[in-house]
Amino acid sequence: MSNPTLNPPDLPNDPRLQSPSAYDPETIVSALSSFYERLPHIDPSDVHRAPAGGWPQITAESVAARGLHKTPEAVDLLRHLPYIEGRENCWIAPDAYPIDYRAVVTATGGNRPFLWELALSVPRFPPWVIQLTTGDGSSSANYMLDTTDGTVTEYVATGPVYPDPPGLYHKDDPRAWRDQWCNDLTIPLPILVGEWLQKYRTLEFLGMPGKKSWPGVLRHPEEAGGFMWDETEAMRKIYTDHGWPDKYRGDDCREALLQWWEDRRRK
Repeated sequence: MSNPTLNPPDLPNDPRLQSPSAYDPETIVSALSSFYERLPHIDPSDVHRAPAGGWPQITAESVAARGLHKTPEAVDLLRHLPYIEGRENCWIAPDAYPIDYRAVVTATGGNRPFLWELALSVPRFPPWVIQLTTGDGSSSANYMLDTTDGTVTEYVATGPVYPDPPGLYHKDDPRAWRDQWCNDLTIPLPILVGEWLQKYRTLEFLGMPGKKSWPGVLRHPEEAGGFMWDETEAMRKIYTDHGWPDKYRGDDCREALLQWWEDRRRK
C-alpha cells in the first residue's frame, strides 16, 4: 500500500510562515547542490550530483526494505538529491552533516547513517518528511524537509523548548509534528541555505574539512572570550590568509586548516 500524500491546498495558511511556501523538487535539488559546492571547507569535487534518471540504488523498494515509510514524492527527491562524499562526515552547519541515502539503502551494520525514523518506536514524522541531516549524539542538528511545502524544521531529540507553549497548529493538522517534536522555526530550504552561506561568507560559520566528529562547523562567539574564541579566531585568520571570500584558494586553505587542527591536538 502506498503512503497517502498530503494536499497542501486543503490546509490553512501555515502559521509559522510569513508567506506561503510551495514544494518544487528541482528548486530543492538546485539549492542544495549550489550550497554544497560553495562551502569553503568542502572540496567541490566531493559533491556528487545525481545522474539524469536519479541514483539507481535508491528506489521505492530499497527504501521500504530499509524500513522507511515514504511517499513517492519523498522517494523521488531522495533519488535526485546531491550527496557529499569525502574522507569523513562532511559537516554543513553547526552540529549537522547531510545523510547520504545511497548509504542508507546499501551500507550494512555500523556503516549505515543514523536515522531517527528507524530509532523511534513510535513514528513522529509523516511519510512525506525526510531527514536531511544528522550529527553526533543528543546535540545533533536534525533538519527535517517537508516535501509538501519545501520547508525545513529542526527536530529536537531531547524535546522542544519554547518561550510559550506550542500550539500554532490545530492538533489534527498534519503539520502539527513541528509543534510536538521540533524547534519553533520553519523556513523554506532555499532561504535557510542562503542564510547559512552568508554566515560562511562573514566567517560567523567556520568549517573544518575532513572532521568525522565535533567540531565540524564552529560558530564564532558574539563576545570576545566566548566558547572556542581562540580557535575560531585562528580559523578566521587561516581563511582570510587564503583569500576568503573573493580570492579563495580552497585546496591550500583546507590543508592549512587540517594541519593547524593536528598541531593544536598535539599540544
